[in-house]
Formats: sequence, structure tokens, C-alpha cells
Amino acid sequence: MSISVETPSALDSGAPAAPAASAAPTKRRFGFPVKMRWKLLASYAAAFTVVFAFIAVWVVQYTTTAAQDRLVENLASMSAGASKSMDAATFDALVRTVDAVPDASNAYGLGYPTSPLYRTSSRDLLRVMQIDDQAQAYSYARDDKDGKLYFQASAGFLLDPQTGVTFKVPLDKVVDPATYELMSQGLTKTTAQPAYSDPYGSWISSYSPILDANGKTVGAIGLDYPLTYVDQVRSDVLRQVYPILGISYVVLLLLVLFLSTSLVRPLRRLTVAAGRVAEGEYDLDLGTENAPRFPDEMNTLAASFHLMAAKVAARERTLTTEVQRLKVEIDQTRRADAVKQITESDSFADLAAKAAEMRRRAREG
Repeated sequence: MSISVETPSALDSGAPAAPAASAAPTKRRFGFPVKMRWKLLASYAAAFTVVFAFIAVWVVQYTTTAAQDRLVENLASMSAGASKSMDAATFDALVRTVDAVPDASNAYGLGYPTSPLYRTSSRDLLRVMQIDDQAQAYSYARDDKDGKLYFQASAGFLLDPQTGVTFKVPLDKVVDPATYELMSQGLTKTTAQPAYSDPYGSWISSYSPILDANGKTVGAIGLDYPLTYVDQVRSDVLRQVYPILGISYVVLLLLVLFLSTSLVRPLRRLTVAAGRVAEGEYDLDLGTENAPRFPDEMNTLAASFHLMAAKVAARERTLTTEVQRLKVEIDQTRRADAVKQITESDSFADLAAKAAEMRRRAREG
């Protein structure tokens, strides 16, 4: 609190007091006020959103990749087992003795043969589909004459309606070069083909050699498995993960709101107290007398603020007393100056001389 006191010289001279220098104008920014707890809530909500989104994406990708890797592994085991269950002698006879059957009604101009060898080999493949009806089983072999790969039996031949590729269709007319290369490797060892897409959908495949009694490769079996299984796993994970993450998200936000309210409440009390101090009210109750067992920074701040208010009040009382004392001194000085001016004036001197003359005459008379 600032107090201005007139000096004696100014009072004696009668000159008007100089106006106090005006404070420099300060720029004030106007904006929409937002409470601290809502700022904290918004900040944590943004952070939680990023973290939970990352967790959701990671969980979905991890489970999808794990499901796909497990499917590739299982399909490789299935194709290896299916190749061993094939009648290699019957399959070799089919490849060597049965000719292609022209059929203009089919896409590649070839149809299914009526040979029992074809039906037997197809039945061996059908047993694989009976284990898992989503797997599509077929066989292929290399022609010794031109060295190219050709489709042989297909489990789809025994289905109603018939599906799958027909007999003796060249592989290079159906598959792309990368798949053709993997299928060539399947004649020597079990080879897995990662996820890929074709006009019929998205798949993973596995190829395993068919060996005769002497260990010679007579062909290979191929298994195609649709990735709808992986899509189903992804959907199941999303249905389970999203509710869990959503509930956790809401619970954490409520916890942040509770904690921010608990933190802001002491600050709100200090804000109100600061306003009261600005209005000249220094007798504050900030709860410092009943300090908690484990005080924190808020308690320290409240105690410091309470001490500051007490010191400001004491300082104001001291200044008030000093001002009163200065006023008394100023009044006494004014009176002394006024008396001095009167006694030193010519009229006062004449009056004093006349009074002295009157006293003299009174003594003489």
C-alpha cells in the first residue's frame, strides 16, 4: 500500500503538490478462461488417446501376425502329412499314363478325366479337406518332356458342384512367376507361401513333395487356405480389446478428473485468499493450524502465503502509525511557522510597542 505525505516546504510555500506519476499502461490479454482441472483433463485425455490407440493397433497387429504365422506353420505340417498319405504309385501312374481331356466349356479348355487313377488321387486329397473344410487341396507334377509344371488331381473334382483346376492345366497359365517358383521348390521340400491375393481372394499356401517308395519325387501336393480365418481372428480381437480399452480409458479419465480436482482445490482457496488480500483483508484462514501428518508443497505454499499476509498486515499497521506521527509533526511545524510569521510582522511589532507604552504609562500614573 502506497501513502503520499505532503512535505512542510510544500505546505509553507503554498505551491500545489505535483501530481503523482501515472503508472505505465499494461497490456491485458483477453481470452476464454479455462479452469486448470479441465486443462489437465484435456492434456491427459490427449496423451491417453495416443497411448491407447498405439496399444490397440499393436495388439491387433500382433494377434493378426501371430495367427497368420500359426496358420502358416499348421498348413505346412498339414501339407507334409498329406503328401505322405498320398498313394505315390497311383499318382505316378496318373501323371505318366493319363492324357489331358479337352473340354471347351472350361476356362482353360481342359476337363476332368474318367480314369480311376484320377478319382483315387482326388480321394486322397479329399481326406485333407475332411480334416479342415477350408483347405483346398490339389496336386501337380513336372512333365519330363518339356520340364514344365502341370496340375494333376484336385479334391474339388469330388465336390458338388465341382471346383478347382482341371487336369493337366499348365501352372504358368494360372499362377504368377513368383508362385510358380515356390511351387517348383515344393517338389524338393515343404515350401510355404506367405499371404497373397489373386482374383479368387486372399490366401496362404504350402507345397510338399510326393515321394515314392524309393524316395523319388513324383509330384507335389498344394494346399491353399483362405485368410478369412485371420480376418475372423482380427475381428474377435477387436470385439474383445475395444471394450476393455474403452472402459480403461474412461476409468483413467475419471481418476485424472478426481486427482486434478483434489490438486486444484487448495489452489482455488489460495486464489480466493489472494483476492481478499488485494482488498485489504489480511485475517485469513487457510487451514494452516491443522496441518496434515504428511504435508506437501500445497501446505507449504499455504503456510508461506499466510505468513506473507500477516507480514503485509503488520507492515500496513506500521505505515499507518508512521503516517499519523508525521501528520502530528507537520501540524506542530505549521503552528510554529504561523506564530513566527505573526510575531515577526510589522503590525505585531507596532502592537507590541504600543502595549509596552501602555504598560509604562500605567506604572507612571
